[in-house]
Amino acid sequence: MWVNRYSYSSDVYAKLAQKHSQLDKINQEEKLSSFKKTDTIEASLVPKNYDEEDYKRVLDKFKQKDADVKAHEQAHASKAQTTAPISYNYQVGPDGKLYATGGHVRLDTSIPKDEKAASFKLDQLRNAASSPNELSSADAQIARTATLNKMLILSKGDTHAN
Repeated sequence: MWVNRYSYSSDVYAKLAQKHSQLDKINQEEKLSSFKKTDTIEASLVPKNYDEEDYKRVLDKFKQKDADVKAHEQAHASKAQTTAPISYNYQVGPDGKLYATGGHVRLDTSIPKDEKAASFKLDQLRNAASSPNELSSADAQIARTATLNKMLILSKGDTHAN
């Protein structure tokens, strides 16, 4: 019995190490991405008398939103197993570059049959869904569902103990 617990722990740590390695690789690929915007904007389409301060303010908002969205989705992905890479929605900023304006990550929501493994995984899902500062309604729903499922598992365990 103890061998199985140690074996299970080492499997969990191995999977965590693998997940961190995958996320590091994704981060490096994003930093080293060779994607460049090659389209040009015709001079006739650019307003002749635009306000430089407004341009800078709007561009800063795009940059901040991009950073916030990526940090939000990576926070989810770093806390639990995923079934697909992070997916981002992009919008072209005033400088012609693409900026992330939304995104999602698919968490592995399958529940193991073993009660302890299921409880552990539900804790991971709840933590992953509620890890960012600003929760979306989908994040909150996943966290609530994980908490309710864990309560059901714990109540079944109490019933079996009697």
